[in-house]
Amino acid sequence: MRISVIGSGYVGTTVAACFADAGHEVVNVDIDEDIVASINEGVAPIHEEGLDELVAEHGGKRLHATTDYAEVVDTEITFLCLPTPSREDGSVDLTTFEAGVESLGNALAGKDEHTVVTKSTVPPGTAERVVAPALGPDVHVVSNPEFLREGTAVDDLRNPDKVVVGSESAEARTKVLEAYEGVHENQPDIVETGNTEAETIKYANNSFLAAKVSLVNEIGNICKELDVDAYEVLEAVGLDDRVSSRFLRSGLGWGGSCLVGDERVVVKDDEETEHTTLAEFFEEYASEDGDALEDVSVLSLREDGTYGFEPVVAVTRREYDGDLHTVRTRMNKTVTVTHDHPMLIAKDGDMTVREARELTEGDRLPVLNEIPENPVYSFDLVEFVDGSSSFDNENVYLKPHVGLDVHKEELRKLLADYNEQFDYDKVHEFVRNGYLRLDAFLAVEDDLSLDRSDFALYTTVGGGQTYIPAVIDADEDFWRFIGYYISEGHIADDDTGHGSTTRRRVFLSFHPEDEDEYVADVESYLERLGVRYTTRQMETTKQVEVSSRVFAEFLEDIGCGTDSYTARVPDTAYDEPAENRVALLSGLFRGDGHIEYTNHSNAVVYDYGSVSEELIQGMQLLLHSLGIVPSYKTSQSKKSTRPAHFLRVSSKEQVAALKEMFLSSESEKIQRRLESYDKEIAPTGYAADGGQTTVEVREVTVENATTDVYSLEVEDSHTFVTTDGIAVHNCFPKDVDAFRAVARDEGYDSPLLNAAVEVNDLQPKRALDLLERHVDPDGARVAVLGLAFKPGTDDVRNSRAIDLAELLVERDAHVVGYDPEAAEKARAVLPDSVEIAASAQDALEGADAAVIATAWEEFENVSLDGMNEKVVIDGRRMELKDEPDVYEGLCW
Repeated sequence: MRISVIGSGYVGTTVAACFADAGHEVVNVDIDEDIVASINEGVAPIHEEGLDELVAEHGGKRLHATTDYAEVVDTEITFLCLPTPSREDGSVDLTTFEAGVESLGNALAGKDEHTVVTKSTVPPGTAERVVAPALGPDVHVVSNPEFLREGTAVDDLRNPDKVVVGSESAEARTKVLEAYEGVHENQPDIVETGNTEAETIKYANNSFLAAKVSLVNEIGNICKELDVDAYEVLEAVGLDDRVSSRFLRSGLGWGGSCLVGDERVVVKDDEETEHTTLAEFFEEYASEDGDALEDVSVLSLREDGTYGFEPVVAVTRREYDGDLHTVRTRMNKTVTVTHDHPMLIAKDGDMTVREARELTEGDRLPVLNEIPENPVYSFDLVEFVDGSSSFDNENVYLKPHVGLDVHKEELRKLLADYNEQFDYDKVHEFVRNGYLRLDAFLAVEDDLSLDRSDFALYTTVGGGQTYIPAVIDADEDFWRFIGYYISEGHIADDDTGHGSTTRRRVFLSFHPEDEDEYVADVESYLERLGVRYTTRQMETTKQVEVSSRVFAEFLEDIGCGTDSYTARVPDTAYDEPAENRVALLSGLFRGDGHIEYTNHSNAVVYDYGSVSEELIQGMQLLLHSLGIVPSYKTSQSKKSTRPAHFLRVSSKEQVAALKEMFLSSESEKIQRRLESYDKEIAPTGYAADGGQTTVEVREVTVENATTDVYSLEVEDSHTFVTTDGIAVHNCFPKDVDAFRAVARDEGYDSPLLNAAVEVNDLQPKRALDLLERHVDPDGARVAVLGLAFKPGTDDVRNSRAIDLAELLVERDAHVVGYDPEAAEKARAVLPDSVEIAASAQDALEGADAAVIATAWEEFENVSLDGMNEKVVIDGRRMELKDEPDVYEGLCW
């Protein structure tokens, strides 16, 4: 047979030489003239055991090398052995492969029939998407992946475990196998399949080996903790023919990719949005039994370049001892990760992935530029007070905006039962004094013609009360006031007065002379709310005071902090519309910000400083959500006990976007400065790359540390936004039950074994997900065939069928189970609502769906005629006598 081989690497040269040794006439095509000359001179271009002799014997004779693709026309079959290296992000670079295929297609143009075989390792689907379209309809395309190991490639080709031949053409598959006649010295298993299946087999084969090596390394780690010889253990394990001894040698292995615990993420659950650390996220959402997380999402960079909240399906924590890489960018943004954490790199509008240890100066990282809106609209202080342990509803009062006398009869009727608990007319007291107690209001609220927005709250009687609206609108004025409070305010407790209740006062302190307009703005807002305040002129400050427990605790509850050290951005602010976020920043910058009009140029810069790192982190996030990229720095004076944190907003575009934060006089001055800029200067610290805002890596520092690290698995997007707005890729943690317990007892937590168990535990959920594509479980009759963990036993321990039945019951399905041996034991562990059938046929009678959970042979011969809907989910790949209307295999 005349054979052509494209490529002269260790695969191509080995294949070509072995084909020639088997008696075929072989043309080896390569674009490297030196390699071509070497082969024709009988000198192997690479070192492989046994290859030198083969090339020496056949080179320039039955093995002819050339750079001319036209010589393939005179051959019957062509093997593609072109390199497919990995890119930095781990994906496959098909550039050389595609170029070779294109050249081959040009050479074969007009030839009636030819067979082209891909031996290169290519992603599944490459034959259909790349090779076939480039070669035309008269060329048969075959996928024949190689399983050669460098160093033993000749022997592996001559004595393979299996030969995988994938094509839709039986004739083409036969031709490939004919080419191997005389090459194989053994009788390998022949796997004939489709192109994509063959390509997938190669990846699956390698992935399985990688997992096997990882598992062996974990066993070795545990053996080390037990002071046991791992090699002795694994030698015995390898005698099990289900395992085999190959690749059972423990070694160094590889680690896991995670972030340190004080890195922050933006979290959304059913109740709220929260800017929290990974350590706090783990404590709140990680379940002890390792179940997948539900109803919690994190802010993520989506595939289309937008930012939104995506579900978190797993979170892990582990102890780490090794190198931590702190990535620092030009805007002084940082993120600290393990050395192998996958980082997102933006380049030419595309996003790639590279490990942290491979980052270099100049790489660009994506940063947040938007947050989806989900505004609160208003704050209900009645709900807040009622749910707070700080207040007693009998000592909280509601004052209506109009007199209660017009509602006297209504109140007397509605509060008749309430009134009976007193030995005097409480309703009369309410009407006369013009208030309702909170407990009374809540008792009749549903029938009362007044609603919460008609009242103000207070907690003291006898005069001098401060009334706080029961409902406060979350408008721009509110958020600007919150900004003033965070920057200039604090809460003071006073327990020197009469009674046991501590008085709480809210203070906002401004410059005694230069910030009168800010004071007036605060006063105007409080007057609008009807909140009583006192303004005092002092030597060093002008102070606005509000004396109200309700108001003070409300500000603390929404997360503003109580002083400059605890100050932070309320989590609710991240959900607000852009105009409200700007208003919050307006109050912040007016309070503790500074507009710098530089002397040496017309430039304008906004600065903000705080001793609260959490506040600065929140402000960064707010600015990023508006498309503003601030720079960040810290400094600490010798007299200071903690560092100060500073934000800076620069560049003409960003300064202009935020100038309305300030009073009109300042805004106009800023505008004049901007208009006088001599020239437009592009920002130096950040850029827009294909619509994505990015920052440039300035340096990566490495520190060896022992600490807990955390990983997230985010659904769909596989990314999340970290503390300084940097978006990173998913973590890749490298994390059966009795063995794990032994390991834990010895102080070793086995991450890979944990991961293996987690995957296994998710299989019943996957089966349920498949079923739900075709049948709504609610009210449906679902047959679960097989309850034992495997056929031939009655053991239901660790049976996935039991877990599946429990999931179906949770979905309100009518579950009918059957097992020829394990029914009695299953009954003891299944929910009471599960029916146990006497036969598989009885279980299927009237069923809307069936799930095969255990591979009992008798299930292959059952009739499906009695089913209401012939929907079968097969978890064990059974050969069914009857053909279902809908058939889904769990993994195929």
